[in-house]
Amino acid sequence: SPVELAKLPLVFEQAKISHAMFYQKVPALVRMFRLSWAQARAIVATCPSCQTYQLPSLGSGVNLKGVNSGEVWQMDIT
Repeated sequence: SPVELAKLPLVFEQAKISHAMFYQKVPALVRMFRLSWAQARAIVATCPSCQTYQLPSLGSGVNLKGVNSGEVWQMDIT
């Protein structure tokens, strides 16, 4: 009788399973599974165990400045 190979899940599903077991961060998932950054971020962002460690993303180039008293103000002195 012919040998039947087990069907592996798609790469994205493999990455989700791997993250569920080992909790890799986004760069590791991108490198190991050749995912896009958005795909890897989606896996980490939807992991319930990682939610307690997730900080809100400010995006690149965001520099928050205080406008009210009690907030951190930034000055440029050149």
